[in-house]
Amino acid sequence: MPSSAESLFRNRLGADAVVTGDAVYRYAAAGAVPGCVLEPRTVEQVIAAVDSARAAGLALVAAGHGTHLEIGWPPRRYDAAISMRCLDRIAAHDAADMTVTVAGGVTLGALRSALAESRQWLPLDPARGDEMTVGGLIAADRSGPLRFAYGKVREWLLGLTVVSGEGTLVRGGGRVVKNVAGYDLPKLFAGSFGTLGAIVEATFKVRPLPEHEALFVWPAPSLPVALDAAMGVLGSPVLPVLLEVINDAAAESLGLGDGACVVLGCAGSAAHVDEQEQRLRARSGDAAQRFDDERGRALRRALSDFSQPANDEAVVARVSALPSVAATLLAELERAASERHVVAEVAAHAGNGVAWCQLLGAPSALVLAELTAWLRTRARQHGAWVVFEALPAELRDRVDPWGFDQPALRLMRGVKQAFDPAGVFSPGRFVGGI
Repeated sequence: MPSSAESLFRNRLGADAVVTGDAVYRYAAAGAVPGCVLEPRTVEQVIAAVDSARAAGLALVAAGHGTHLEIGWPPRRYDAAISMRCLDRIAAHDAADMTVTVAGGVTLGALRSALAESRQWLPLDPARGDEMTVGGLIAADRSGPLRFAYGKVREWLLGLTVVSGEGTLVRGGGRVVKNVAGYDLPKLFAGSFGTLGAIVEATFKVRPLPEHEALFVWPAPSLPVALDAAMGVLGSPVLPVLLEVINDAAAESLGLGDGACVVLGCAGSAAHVDEQEQRLRARSGDAAQRFDDERGRALRRALSDFSQPANDEAVVARVSALPSVAATLLAELERAASERHVVAEVAAHAGNGVAWCQLLGAPSALVLAELTAWLRTRARQHGAWVVFEALPAELRDRVDPWGFDQPALRLMRGVKQAFDPAGVFSPGRFVGGI
């Protein structure tokens, strides 16, 4: 028999907009599975779904293709996922003004293909980017190695349209680069993890597609030495668009051999990339190897996807630290993991102090819980911060994924109250149980 929530949504949205069966497992949020999945075809149907949920006291989790739902606490209630995947229209692309407006369900892969026809791109490379929707990109504030040169989604987002928890259509920003009206709304929703509403449309700046790209792999004897080499690049004539430091365990996983290394990416004209190669070879003593073939493209994809959990038993930790202390902290993590017979794979965005750490192969959940507690404590001692973006099922009720208890929490709760007073969206999933 269909549940009351399922029947309610079928009556309001139509049977073709409500999905049940095994398909719901794709939308598990930190292990919690919805009763059904809503797939509205129009913004009006999104509003109708939110109105219905609010009136009936039901909870929704906004989802695109479900690519990053492992992040955060399990929701306190989860009656239905609401996927924007059918809202997949590119509304406007002004190639001359270098802006594009798309529905929230457009995938980055589809957007990339559409922009490439005009030799343009949106320079963001999150994990599972081909599948990730624009709404998911913004809500989860995803980025990848290209963050070094191009920043995060907030730098590219001009305008946003959302359906709030009150079923209200809210717009901020605009469709042109000079428009600053409502500028705060796009920034507010970037990184809100679906707690404030459902993103149904977004406008971005775009830029010309580079003529050529190449990756360079520079071996190093250890992670601290690789980080030191990467810091040296920052003050040199070498101008990379990505600057990653990989420890030996991650290098083996990525197919780069059994030692630590620096991975640099350069982009631009053929002459510019060749010039960067010569500068890097001079700096590395000809140790850096160039990849601009299929192997290089595969490595780029693997670097972008590194933040995704390798398996159901993995812990994925995002460590944010000043570059000046990152080498010490990450070396300590390697030692602490080894002492506990845990494999620590580390890929660090060397230029901005963010490191992704995969903790794998722990002998028990107890050992893994102890290591996560050690990492959070040690990070705070270094003035750093840790978010556990993926946790195995045994740790979800024992480890706070966010670890956030700052005064800003009161302000965040106030924002939640303003946009979603009934707690329709993702109740309990975000920082402080918001």
